[in-house]
Amino acid sequence: MATKSNGKYARVPAGTPVARMARAASIVLLLNLLSRVLGFVRDASIAARFGAGPATDAYLVAYTIPYFLQTILGMAFVTVMVPVVTAYLVRDDRDQGWAVASAVGNWTFLIMALLAVAGAGLAPWLVQVLAPGFAAPVYDLTVKLTRIMFLSLPFMGTGMLISGILNAGYIFTSPALAPAVSNLVIIATVVFAGQAFGITGLAVGTVLSFVAYMAIQLPDLPRLQFRYTWRLLAHHPAVRQIGRHLLPVSLSLAVVQLYLATNRFFASQLVPGSITALDFGNRLVTLPLGIFVASVTTAIFPSLAEQAARQERREMAHLVDRGLGLVALTILPAAAGLIALREPLVRLVFQRGAFDPRATAMTAVAVLFYSLGLLAQAMHPILTRAFYALQDVGVPVTTGLFSVALNILFSYLLVPYLGHGGLALANSLAASLYALMLYLALYRRLPELKAVTLLGTMLRTGLAALGMGLLVWLAGRGLAVFAWSQPLLGLLIRLTGLIATGVFIFWGLARLLRVEEVNFISAMLRRRLQRVF
Repeated sequence: MATKSNGKYARVPAGTPVARMARAASIVLLLNLLSRVLGFVRDASIAARFGAGPATDAYLVAYTIPYFLQTILGMAFVTVMVPVVTAYLVRDDRDQGWAVASAVGNWTFLIMALLAVAGAGLAPWLVQVLAPGFAAPVYDLTVKLTRIMFLSLPFMGTGMLISGILNAGYIFTSPALAPAVSNLVIIATVVFAGQAFGITGLAVGTVLSFVAYMAIQLPDLPRLQFRYTWRLLAHHPAVRQIGRHLLPVSLSLAVVQLYLATNRFFASQLVPGSITALDFGNRLVTLPLGIFVASVTTAIFPSLAEQAARQERREMAHLVDRGLGLVALTILPAAAGLIALREPLVRLVFQRGAFDPRATAMTAVAVLFYSLGLLAQAMHPILTRAFYALQDVGVPVTTGLFSVALNILFSYLLVPYLGHGGLALANSLAASLYALMLYLALYRRLPELKAVTLLGTMLRTGLAALGMGLLVWLAGRGLAVFAWSQPLLGLLIRLTGLIATGVFIFWGLARLLRVEEVNFISAMLRRRLQRVF
């Protein structure tokens, strides 16, 4: 199929939607893996330089508020724009599609710039609300860092929108590469300016990293024959529709960030380092989300929007089923492995410099309880984007806000017994209920979904993951990876061997249990190898 635009033709990827999704996901997966590896180098650099104490607590809280707005509003603009622009591309009206995309980009930069100015002025009150337990010196430092990092809002928001435009045109490389470039800038800041400028220099480097995130994607826009216009098009029906959907989509996308904000609120009143332990534990647990789930979600959303625009509901349901099956195949064994090897993994990644064994033990507790909700978190983006492709923004926001209320309730009940671990467990419980509510609501909208088949796939995958996790834990005991005196190089070698062995064990158990997604991936790999050789 070709799409006409001003006498030129832009190629649309050939093959079925599922095949296109799989090809795109494989590209994004490799670049996401690079980005996540650099992300852990970034976190390890920060941990080694600044440790887990008041300064890093201040940086992470200061990072939370701007990043919350960047992630929520920036992603909201992308999420509501992609189905609308895709509908224009399906109708071969690229000029209108790019005009609407330009207008949304202009609104994004304008709104983010205004929020940056407002946020800098309101920083003292925002920090007081988010971390009321901070002592005066830490509070003052957090306010200062917050004002610096609010400057990143326009660049990160616009960069995310450019990612959405490129993804709508089935260009995935530079958007997936942008986070890796951002991480490299932060790593360079820690290495070359961390000692001289301290935590303040890290905040400035974080702003520069978001500028790089946006800039690296700009050269790819001409490949789509994208034509930028300066107009806001405030009265255009598509722009007005995007504006109406922006608030509910923002609220639904804010769910996980609201979980984390709740964590910081309660953890600021616990022992020092609790916020850092929760944050670093969450980053370790969400590694497979950033690698595998983000790859599937990024690849599947344009296809879902296209099928919805064509009213091909059966194909859309098949995409959702396949996407959920693929994330279960990767996330369930990842969760089992994280639970089995949580302490040595945290020690390997973070324990150096000022990050001591106490910080490792606290972070390992967070990893344990976060891992219990990993599958639910993996399901959220696919399910919500199915609703957005159907132009239904109500269900994700109502169910999401209900889960936020549940998270606050669970946090209040569990913190007295489990401390910061109770906050991580509250997140997992609320996320699991949120995923269940989303799926049941989508099944009513899209009865073509094969719920029984999906449940069977997840049960078989879960059994394979459980068996793998138990065997890896036993092997880890035999190799002494849980010994605190283990040198880091020896620990790295042993953990690498255990993880590789775990992958083969899980794959064998999954094949034995006849998990369908294993055959799908095997067939795709065989086709790729046949093309190469």
